[in-house]
Amino acid sequence: MDSTTLLPPVKEAIEQFPHHFHEDAASYASPLGAAWAPGRVNLIGEHTDYNGGYVLPLAVDRVSAFAGRTRNDQTVRLWSTHFNAYAQFSLAGLPESFEEQREKIPGWARYVLGVATELIKANITLKGFDAVITGDVPLGGGMSSSAALEVASAQAYALFSNHSFSIGEDNATLTPLETAGLCQKAEQNASGLMSGILDQAASCLGQPRKAILLDCRSLEYRYLPFEDPGVSVVVIDTGVRRELASSAYNERRKQCEEATQRIRTLILENEPDNTEARSIKALRDITPEQFEQYKGQLPQILQQRAGYIIAENERVLQVVKLLEAGKIEEAGKILWLGHAGLRDEYEVSCKELDVLVDIARDVPGVLGARMMGGGFGGCTINLVRNEAVDALSQAVERHYQERTGRQASIDICRAAAGPSYVLFEN
Repeated sequence: MDSTTLLPPVKEAIEQFPHHFHEDAASYASPLGAAWAPGRVNLIGEHTDYNGGYVLPLAVDRVSAFAGRTRNDQTVRLWSTHFNAYAQFSLAGLPESFEEQREKIPGWARYVLGVATELIKANITLKGFDAVITGDVPLGGGMSSSAALEVASAQAYALFSNHSFSIGEDNATLTPLETAGLCQKAEQNASGLMSGILDQAASCLGQPRKAILLDCRSLEYRYLPFEDPGVSVVVIDTGVRRELASSAYNERRKQCEEATQRIRTLILENEPDNTEARSIKALRDITPEQFEQYKGQLPQILQQRAGYIIAENERVLQVVKLLEAGKIEEAGKILWLGHAGLRDEYEVSCKELDVLVDIARDVPGVLGARMMGGGFGGCTINLVRNEAVDALSQAVERHYQERTGRQASIDICRAAAGPSYVLFEN
């Protein structure tokens, strides 16, 4: 691959490597190589993944990237351009040494350590390496910077272990979804957040001009066309950063589990012959009709949480039908509804997200907008006619700071491919 065709973060990592790791190339066990993986946006289907439901993400042309060389020992040394910091750990002793090593390295490096731990648990042999890490996925912005880092880590381990294992579809050691599941476990262990598989799956499965319908229970997926030359995906960053583990994310998950159990019990008590009710495991298994019948017997807070998830799963399936019919513009209307549910029922929005959605609603040519990601900050996703992108940018510039005291940044994203790598000759 010609280095001029590489994405900017990949080129940056390659250029930065000799500045941070000064050993002679002959002292390494491989030529210079780079590995990367994309972040994602989620069109619709927020917080449905850990409820066994449906999600509709697409990987985007924003990546986390590694550039480096294989070492002759079991040490991994990393330089993060974002944090301006080194980190080092050893593959020797993993997985037993994970907890001990985890406490000695910065938070960003724990994800890389976590991925190594899960690969070793899967009986994959790894080699140490030195690498620079760069990226242009906004950190904490709801575009899955951590998942991009994890999936890029898995690709980097494959590359720097001299392809002792491989990631991909055809005859690979790990399929994309096996890789996603492994990276999901790494995230949970690194962060303490009991996240679903949405982010890692989107990064692993990305294809240009495609959205991905993923069933988060069966892990079945299929691609849907996501290409309208007249419509742009605009991501607007509130500038508000959140720590999901210290937010109400895990609390929401527990509330959904409680609502599921209560509704299941109510159905079985009132419909003893309903054998299907015995197999209810998550909110995804409860129909809108069943919820309407029994929601009055739930505490108000559980009504809100369950009501949002059940309606959101239906919204995903509505958008799928519209994309299949080539009606991207129509899909925008459903984004407004998704945001209202996240704001009012699931209560994971914040003032800044709501302001951005309100501003977007007043701009002709904005087809739909909603908060994206876990919530409490991050970004909004907007479907916008191309001719309205400048008007939206100007409206945000005019009104967002005066209403919030913050600066917002705007990006146009495109559906992109999943993880990849390049290896150069010495």
